[in-house]
Amino acid sequence: MALSERRARILALIVEDYVDSAQPIGSATLVARHDLDLSSATVRSEMAALEDDGLITHPHTSAGRVPSDRGYRTYVGSLMNERPLTSEEELTILHQFHQSVADLERWVALSASVLANAMRNAAIATLPRPAEARLRQLQLVELTGERVLLIAVMNDAAVRQQSFEYAEGVTQERLTRLAGRLNERLAGRAAEEIAALAPAPGPHAALEALVLRCVAELVRDESAAAAEPPVIEGVRELLRQPEYEGDSDRLLDALEAVERSRLRRAIPDRPLGAEDVAVVIGDENADGPYRDMSFVLARYGPPGGVGGVVGLLGPTRLHYPEAVAHVRYVRDVLTELTRRFYGETGAPASGEDR
Repeated sequence: MALSERRARILALIVEDYVDSAQPIGSATLVARHDLDLSSATVRSEMAALEDDGLITHPHTSAGRVPSDRGYRTYVGSLMNERPLTSEEELTILHQFHQSVADLERWVALSASVLANAMRNAAIATLPRPAEARLRQLQLVELTGERVLLIAVMNDAAVRQQSFEYAEGVTQERLTRLAGRLNERLAGRAAEEIAALAPAPGPHAALEALVLRCVAELVRDESAAAAEPPVIEGVRELLRQPEYEGDSDRLLDALEAVERSRLRRAIPDRPLGAEDVAVVIGDENADGPYRDMSFVLARYGPPGGVGGVVGLLGPTRLHYPEAVAHVRYVRDVLTELTRRFYGETGAPASGEDR
């Protein structure tokens, strides 16, 4: 949907004024506050058109308007003016990291604290883990004549196992040889790469095909496994937001939203590119208490290597330009610190004090 220049400007002003004041915005207020070269009637007409387009909405108890989720999305996508942090803001953040003990887990927790203090909202950060599970090594162990135990070690040192039956029976000696051959083919591969491989021709091709399927499933399960619950800071600041004053239902929803195990499942699993900050607004979230909230998230860590997620969680009435700028900078700081610990691929950097 294309907006006229005037309508786009009015929408941007409504979003920004509402974010600052937490009060519905009327046409007369908009004209007076920004010294618009438009009459209140003209602005009111444009606001009515924006409401018809679903970009702003009309609270029942006020004559003013507030942005809808769609309005926020339009603002974030094409109207807001992004900015880098000032040198003073960057130095303030860097100073906090330099004052902290040189430990990656503490730096991850500090990143959430820095964002929460800067934005007066809740902030989250997850501990680093591989971007994608890959097989490091497998073992095959004979349990009985027809039952085999598969042990898979992942690149993050996690161990998964699964037993299966092979009706023809197989000896431990043959299983050991098969495991050695498969380790040469599969080491370092992700689930879909393993699933795409064909077994080597021969009398035990059926057994190899079965092992390949099981290994792919285990690696896939490891990739999908829930990460540790995120660190969360700034809950008090979040609950002090005007949205929750005098509204016990929304307050309880916010308390439910910041429960760590729920947050672990709610953080969007869409790919977060190394150069991107993802903004997930209101009804773009999964069902539940997050439908009236927004995430501003970024993945930290070298592309394709060990990393985590850092970001903000607040009501949809969020200062998005400030949030994006702060999340992007803290992401960059954490990425550099992660490189110092893990290098580019996920193995601990040589000589680092872990």
